[in-house]
Amino acid sequence: MCEDVISMGQYLCIDLKSFYASCECIMRGLDPFKTPLVVADEERGKGTIVLAVSPYLKKMYNIPSRCRLFEIPSDVVYISAKPRMKKYIWYSTKVYECFLKYISADDIHVYSIDEAFINAEPYLKLYNKTASEIGEMLIKEIYNALGLTATCGVGDNMFLAKVALDILAKHSPNGIAYLDKNKFIEKMWNHQPIDDFWQIGSGTKRHLEKLGLYTLEDVAFYGRDKLVKEFGVLGNDLYDHAWGCDDVKITDIKKYKTKAKSLSKGQVLFRDYNKQEAKCILLEMVYSLSLELVKKNLKCNVISLYIGYSKEINLCMNKNLTLPYAIDSYERLKEYFLMLLNYVEDLPIRRINICFSSLVSNKQMCLFEDDINVYKAINEICEKFGKNAVFPALSLKAEGTLRIRNTQVGGHCE
Repeated sequence: MCEDVISMGQYLCIDLKSFYASCECIMRGLDPFKTPLVVADEERGKGTIVLAVSPYLKKMYNIPSRCRLFEIPSDVVYISAKPRMKKYIWYSTKVYECFLKYISADDIHVYSIDEAFINAEPYLKLYNKTASEIGEMLIKEIYNALGLTATCGVGDNMFLAKVALDILAKHSPNGIAYLDKNKFIEKMWNHQPIDDFWQIGSGTKRHLEKLGLYTLEDVAFYGRDKLVKEFGVLGNDLYDHAWGCDDVKITDIKKYKTKAKSLSKGQVLFRDYNKQEAKCILLEMVYSLSLELVKKNLKCNVISLYIGYSKEINLCMNKNLTLPYAIDSYERLKEYFLMLLNYVEDLPIRRINICFSSLVSNKQMCLFEDDINVYKAINEICEKFGKNAVFPALSLKAEGTLRIRNTQVGGHCE
């Protein structure tokens, strides 16, 4: 069993129920629990991903949020809402303001646009409430201020709070569930599927099943050393979590600084692209990320290209290239990415990701100063007049997406 090297705390994990869909319902003056609403851009076709469905659709038709449009039964009549990311960000900001009325920013970790962890321990005496009662207070504050419904997991550490939220809170009458280590072992050890648990994805699940491990109880008694041998660093986390242990605190998260630096950009294409069309998208992405390099006064030593082919093909390509010297010039980075493009097969392409890694500060003398000054000027122009004030001519091609994406937030309309 894992060692209790740190005293237990009281953590909350608060999630906004069907966040995007609930925001859309509220903006329309509708009840999310009585309205069939889907947040998705239907203009992208039936294969587009649904960002959220209202709680009504989840309950009445068991429709998951992250499905594709064509997976929604044809006999279901619903309101289609085109994503409005700026509005959702505004609501998320207002939720954070609700937290700040009662909790210091030092004790809040924003996990995603619709989810946050809170260290409730310093506030138990202040408000003369239990952690669950503080969670209930915050949920009521959010609903009264914005009309959004939230659920809350409470636990003796962040992992237990997250598990309580993800698996138990949705079935609780008041939307709040609590787990300590004993309750966790009693209620969660035999829960399946195992990838319902935080930080266990489908790949890890398959690996565990190959070892004959189907529940957290199986994982707990498999042994730390054997798990580390199979999974590396992740094996330690799997073992600790199987016993309900987690020594990470919000203060640790706020202090953490990544050692490795990288910049990346990715796109899921609206349709299948051939290799020549994908070349246009690739160069647009290299252009955008090169501007970011110059803006941050950085150079990269390693580049990588990931290509995901159409679902029917079920193949991908991932290539890295170490550069002969640190580079921040679009013209030179373009040459090396075109070299990587030679490895791409001429098959239907649906996803492109690029990455600049092993970044270093641009302090040394630049042999191509005029080139870099041009891109510094482009950054200044775009900051003043908008991202589409200057763009590469290749973006005028029909297959180009840069100009459209420059007007979007999170890949969707503002």
